[in-house]
Formats: sequence, structure tokens, C-alpha cells
Amino acid sequence: MSGEQPTAPKARSLRRALLLGSLLIFLDAFCLNSGGIALLVGLWVLVIGLPLTFLAKKFATVRRQRLRDIAIYIAAVIVVFVFNAANNAIAKRRADVLVSAVKAFHTKNQRYPKSLEELVPDYVERIPVTKYTLVFNQFYYRPYSPHPVLFYVEFPPFGRPTYSFARDEWTYLD
Repeated sequence: MSGEQPTAPKARSLRRALLLGSLLIFLDAFCLNSGGIALLVGLWVLVIGLPLTFLAKKFATVRRQRLRDIAIYIAAVIVVFVFNAANNAIAKRRADVLVSAVKAFHTKNQRYPKSLEELVPDYVERIPVTKYTLVFNQFYYRPYSPHPVLFYVEFPPFGRPTYSFARDEWTYLD
């Protein structure tokens, strides 16, 4: 046994790397919109995958394929972060529109709306989704008198920007 050479790892297919990168983008950008999975994948690739590719002799024969896969995974991580940042900027702009609509409603009616639906169609055409994701894509309005708030989820499960109409400012709920 001691005289046997370790077998070289088998090269992984380009299709597999593209599929995993696409899955990462779908899950972490279009579903969760958190960036948590992408952060872990990026750290794993940079801290473990890249050094192993260059330092482990058994990977010398498949180094080019591993570097290609690493590039695909890093590109997917970047796409997730760019998409999440763009989505959160969209959410903030839409939230500001709703805040203005609630304030206008309050000025005209001397009360806050009981729900966001009261703003339609006089103040907004429709209640928008916060961002283009499958979950965590709603605005939440709590008409608690005398301090109503509007919030949405920026980074699930926490990271909820909250607008206090009593204080006239944005804060984070958690």
C-alpha cells in the first residue's frame, strides 16, 4: 500500500459548475435575497478551494478546471451581491414613495391610513412589492396609533428598515 500513488482527482464538468453557480444565484438572490449563502461560498472558495488548487499536488492535473470552477463560483457570488444591492436600492425608493403617500394621506385626512390599501388609487396606483424576490418581498404597515410604522425586510431574516411616522425617520428594527 505504501508504494501506491494517490489517484488524481477526476475533473469536474463545466456544466456542473455552471449549474451550481446558477443555483447559488437563484437561491440567494431571487429567493432569499440575503447574501448569506454567497458569503459562505465565497469564503470557502477563497480560503479553502483556491489554496488547495495551488498547493495540493494531487490537483495539479486538474488545476485549470478547478480554476475555471472557482472563477464561476466567484462570479456567481458577485452577481448575488450586485443583485441584492440593486434590489435593496429599489426597495428603499419604493418605500420612500409609500412614506410620502402615507404622509399625504395624513395631511388630507388628519389620520393615518388603516392599511396601505387605503392609499390606492388616490396616492399610489398600487401597492408595490418591495423587490424582485420570491420571499420577503412585501411592505409591512402597522397603523398603531399614534405611532404608525412602515417596514420591509432588507436582509432576511433580520435587517428591517423601519420608518417611524411619529419620529419622521428611518431606523432599523433589528
